[in-house]
Amino acid sequence: MKKIRCMLMAVACLMAGCAQSGDIFPPIGTNVATPSAMAVDVAANRLYMVNSNSEVLYDWTQGTLQVLDITDPLVPVLLQTTPTLSYSGEIYYDVANTTAYIPNRYSVNSQATNDRLYTFDLDETSAAFATYTESTLGRDAYAISCCYPARRVWITTSLDAVQYVDLDTALTPTNVSLLTDLDTGGRVSNAYANHIVVRDNQAFLSREFGGVMVLNLDKAGAGDAVPVDYYISDIGSPRGIAIDGNTLYVVGEGSEGGSYKRFLMVLDVSTLTPIAGNTTTVHVDKDDAGILTQIVEIGLQPQEVLLTTDYAMVTNMQDDTVSVVNRTSLIVDATITVGRQPFSLALYQDGAGVDRYVYIGNVESNTLSIIDLSTLTVVATYP
Repeated sequence: MKKIRCMLMAVACLMAGCAQSGDIFPPIGTNVATPSAMAVDVAANRLYMVNSNSEVLYDWTQGTLQVLDITDPLVPVLLQTTPTLSYSGEIYYDVANTTAYIPNRYSVNSQATNDRLYTFDLDETSAAFATYTESTLGRDAYAISCCYPARRVWITTSLDAVQYVDLDTALTPTNVSLLTDLDTGGRVSNAYANHIVVRDNQAFLSREFGGVMVLNLDKAGAGDAVPVDYYISDIGSPRGIAIDGNTLYVVGEGSEGGSYKRFLMVLDVSTLTPIAGNTTTVHVDKDDAGILTQIVEIGLQPQEVLLTTDYAMVTNMQDDTVSVVNRTSLIVDATITVGRQPFSLALYQDGAGVDRYVYIGNVESNTLSIIDLSTLTVVATYP
């Protein structure tokens, strides 16, 4: 989700003559406030929800992490709310160590070059339960993906670079530039990546201004090596991204086949294998390269994608729906109306590993819609 810089809110407050943000916006308290990311721990019956407050319904400096008991997955019960700064991004939940890592994009002014990573202790037997520490990340740190190599997470920034952090160290970030020369003679001179997924030793990044970049993680930070192996240029305004095996799913919108489309693009990336010793990045046209499997038209202003066993589910913010795309037939099986401005998604599986429900975070209505995957209907709303 795009960020509204906090500096602008501060200026607006000063112009209005308010002494403090609470004069206009109430404290966030235990409210749901722009649920921008979620993670599920089925074994512990927990849902971890990031409230970024990006819609600024509450005090614009405030966000939270909430812990919900989902012993009954249709009736979440709030257990804990921990205040944070606003504008947090995605969440990586380390189940084995009961630790959550959340990039945060709150900046005090437009000159700031660093933001932060929250590290949450979610061990409920610990005295430190639901507390966090902070470490430094690059500006507008947002998306996070794990892991290659083991215990290394990858985080997007707006600094034409991704960063990696080794979780067993002091959490010091290392920059990997995405600016690169193309084998066709051009250059990627603006490389603001907004989403990232990791598969083995490759990362796939959706670029804010169009295209998908394929990063060779073995070359990241290795001297003069060129870490970007491929740049798929002809994908307009990509957003959410997911991968399963050699199939890459990209949400976006733009001109395709002579008309403007909102799409879930399905790509076969089996031929985009890691490259050693390259001095430039391979420029890829998805049509000429034969990697495009299907373009599925979906709803208005599509944002995030979640893969279940049977479906690719996409949130459509502008028309308040979720598109359910059958992963076998690659057609839309259902369009489900949820709350206002759906954005984030999380999958609930039962103890046997069977997909049961999908939680949808609605950022304007500040609710969760719970979809039953057996009926493809909304069966509950929280709160």
